[in-house]
Amino acid sequence: MSHLDLLQFHAFCLTRTGSRLTQYANAIASVVRNGDVLVDLGTGSGLLAVLAVRAGARRVYAIESSDAVHLGRLLVKSAGCADRIDFIQSDSARYVVHETADVLVADIHDTFGLQAGGLASFVDARRRLLKPGGIVIPQRIELMIAPVEAPEFYEREIDVWAGVVHGVDLSSIRAFAVGHVHSGRFEREQLLCAPAVIGSIDLARSTSLYVTGSAVVRIQRDGLVHGLCGCFVTTLADGIRMGNVPGESATTNFAQAFFPFDRVVPVVSGDEVAITIESRDGHAVRWRAEISGPDQSPRARFEHSTFDGLLVPPRGFGPSHPEPLSSVLPSIPVTEPATARLRVHPSVLSRELAGETVLLNLESGVYYGLDAVGTRAWNLLAEERTLTDVCSIMLEEFDVSPERLKGDLATLVKELCEKQLLVPAESLQ
Repeated sequence: MSHLDLLQFHAFCLTRTGSRLTQYANAIASVVRNGDVLVDLGTGSGLLAVLAVRAGARRVYAIESSDAVHLGRLLVKSAGCADRIDFIQSDSARYVVHETADVLVADIHDTFGLQAGGLASFVDARRRLLKPGGIVIPQRIELMIAPVEAPEFYEREIDVWAGVVHGVDLSSIRAFAVGHVHSGRFEREQLLCAPAVIGSIDLARSTSLYVTGSAVVRIQRDGLVHGLCGCFVTTLADGIRMGNVPGESATTNFAQAFFPFDRVVPVVSGDEVAITIESRDGHAVRWRAEISGPDQSPRARFEHSTFDGLLVPPRGFGPSHPEPLSSVLPSIPVTEPATARLRVHPSVLSRELAGETVLLNLESGVYYGLDAVGTRAWNLLAEERTLTDVCSIMLEEFDVSPERLKGDLATLVKELCEKQLLVPAESLQ
């Protein structure tokens, strides 16, 4: 982010916030006591740190990885608080505290809850930087979802890639646009039903970076579904809330999240939409939806993920780097019999590009890289074929001895099962 971008971003955060800053001021004042130590995670311009000092904090450790710390130092000096606020320009995970805090505060929201990486940062800071029994702000984030009718937005963000420019067909790019969570501003009237709670994050207790939830909503008016509108309601402290639900977003300046469908679906009042959202700390997100009529007759089914939006296989994402299919090793006994059927773990995403595949288990955070041969084996295994069947098919396609192929497949399946990318089919019954 350039310095101009920083200035513009923080000008937006400080001057067009709805009542967001007032809500934070009230929450901080309600929990901070005279003499408290506070950590402000992702402090930015340092305004929350100033509010903490005014509430009685003895010392505030304001952590920020960007050059916004220089803005913060100027602003807290102007506020007369510089002697009680220590700015630390660092990734919070690398910061070692001099003293643990009584209160941890963060404003690292995004259109659908927390910023990518925000949950990991918050959980780590709570574990290392906060005293046992310390207080966190926010306390909880409820994630909300609703089908949305947004023809102009869809045309601008998705169908722009269905056109032709100077005789060049753009449609080969459209699938990548569908594989992104977009930022948009929607009115209450665009929602096809009231937003439903699809999940929640307990920031005072949660340790998992895997967030998932499901909801079934009933369409309340005839219309067209272009995708899903995601929003949130945050409890900062007891009785103090803020959010960006369309029509109820005066407490914040955040836009909403838009999860697109790859095609537009007509719906009528009474139709049901079953929705599931999965996320690994906001870095990777999958959204699934099944639309059915009042008689439960299927209308449409969608499954999309941000893996679909990758232009190249990911490198360095998550807690581990991609692990390639092992080179030829001596035969290792398969953990499951050769006649057993395996299934892809429900939380696994896959992305194939240029003959390579990257797999990610959203629940565990493990991801794994496959070359062209491993990709072919994965695709066959994903069809719930037995190892014996996969070996027979691949012997016809590759110039390799049965013994070598059998050993390589045994090794691959063992590793995929150990990493919970494949699981026994009967375990998912």
